[in-house]
Amino acid sequence: MPVNNFKAIFTLLIFLIAEFLVIFPVYIPIPKRFSRSWKQEKRPINGLGDVDPVPQSYRIPLDFRTAPFIAVLLLLASECIHGAEVRKGIVGSDGVEPLNVMALFISLAYMVISVDNAGLLRFLAFWVACRSGTSGIRLYSSICTFFFVLGVIVGNDPVILSGVPFLAYFTRETGIDPPTAWIFAQFIIANIASAVLVSSNPTNLVLSGAFSISFFTYTAKIIVPVISATVFMLPLLLLIFRDPKFIPRRLTPITLSPRSVLVDPFGGIFGATILILTLCALVSTSFLHPQVYLVTVPPAVIVFLRDIVHDIRGYNARKHGSQCRADQEKTMGDTNPRSTSVFRDSGADIAHDTIADATILDYPEVESKHRQCDNENLATSIPAGDDRLTQGEISEKRIETQSSKLDTLRSMFPNVLIILRLMPFSLVVFSFSMFILVQGLAVTGWVDVWAGWWNQWVAHTGTVGSIFGMGLISCILCNVFGTNIGATILLARILQVWIQSRDPHPRIKDGAIYALALGSNYGAFTFSFPASLAGLLWKRLLMQKGIIVTMSQFARLNFIPVAVAMGVSSAVLIGQVYIIHR
Repeated sequence: MPVNNFKAIFTLLIFLIAEFLVIFPVYIPIPKRFSRSWKQEKRPINGLGDVDPVPQSYRIPLDFRTAPFIAVLLLLASECIHGAEVRKGIVGSDGVEPLNVMALFISLAYMVISVDNAGLLRFLAFWVACRSGTSGIRLYSSICTFFFVLGVIVGNDPVILSGVPFLAYFTRETGIDPPTAWIFAQFIIANIASAVLVSSNPTNLVLSGAFSISFFTYTAKIIVPVISATVFMLPLLLLIFRDPKFIPRRLTPITLSPRSVLVDPFGGIFGATILILTLCALVSTSFLHPQVYLVTVPPAVIVFLRDIVHDIRGYNARKHGSQCRADQEKTMGDTNPRSTSVFRDSGADIAHDTIADATILDYPEVESKHRQCDNENLATSIPAGDDRLTQGEISEKRIETQSSKLDTLRSMFPNVLIILRLMPFSLVVFSFSMFILVQGLAVTGWVDVWAGWWNQWVAHTGTVGSIFGMGLISCILCNVFGTNIGATILLARILQVWIQSRDPHPRIKDGAIYALALGSNYGAFTFSFPASLAGLLWKRLLMQKGIIVTMSQFARLNFIPVAVAMGVSSAVLIGQVYIIHR
């Protein structure tokens, strides 16, 4: 299909602009004449329910959440794509089922975040640290091993979500400054480990669906190259950070008990059990090729219902405790209004240990959420029949009433709302938009052109060139085409067209597919934070802990690890495909 026409050129241009905005987001301020640029937002200033009105400005973000979606709308408006491409980008085509993939991803994400919110992952991290003794190298090796095992099971995002606060506390208490060796080891190891299971990374889900690979087959063919890279990675990291200021030879033991970081022990064990059983069911039933959402959605609903019941019980207990304290005050004749406010707002019956641990571990975001959940602000009603109120005052009264209702909801379901707030819903819109944009590139002929270029490369380089070439291209494009998810969606479609049109040798075909699987995971630790959503999350959490990592430092310290990891895994993969396809 020719690409020297308006629709093809305009589609490619819009796609590239959208990817540019994903990497370099732009925020457009809203002028005051179009909306209220400053809005009074209630922000808690202490644990007593007092609030401080803070002006809040509004900006329109053009980033991974909005840019691809706007690009789809522009292509629809210009008739470069039609409803059929939108439907294929959501429901699926050519073996890729985006809706099924996202249902699987969101279901697993809820279970993992629920387990993390219960404190189980932090407990395991502290338990490993306490059992490793005072040897710095031994502790470093143990934590790397722990992050790898955890990353295989739950994926890279949960390891980053729980690991960054843990490492921030650990390095501060042990006097390790800077914590560079520890935070980079966590990020690198987590992204290597996420390549093992299909469920550990959305890119793996895209590939397994695009090429009809069962979960068991995928893991069986990828695990040896991944473990080989991991074996080389630990000595390499010890060599890179050989200076004792990065990894001290002797460390002060951690005094904090691992059990003290458990917020909801039963919830953590319950959720982890359901999660492990779900992963086992996915692997064992993958030969039957069922709709994977049928395997993952019901367990996620069970965990969700359990969290709701847990929150309701906690709310009733807190409400009963507050009432008892109020009755005691009345009986004792205590009329101090400030004291009453303290008893009413300070808390509820959320375990004191939980709040204390959140503070000790320097989790300001968790502490803030708990405070928001515990503060029960009195509702402000709008006086009936008061004609003296201006329209603005009435609007403010309504806002205060709505805020009071929201505070009540937060008090009733604190944990569920925290989990939902951490859910990667924005990734769903981004992924659907990317699937639709790639469909647009396909119908306008660009995917056919790039598949032809790839065929020319493979024809001249064979199996070795196929594996090393796809590994290199995928790592680079993770930094160019809107995170590793965008790069994987596009490259998977190119490989599909190449396979359908050229019917390559199974050795070359398998080599290219699994090299893409490796590159889409390893590409997260290459040159830029937007190479993966995990990188953006990692950077944001580090900044919250006062740890600054620049883009140049990120690229410089990742260059050797990603080169070694990709080189070792590719070499092992070459030998593997030659053995399997003799």
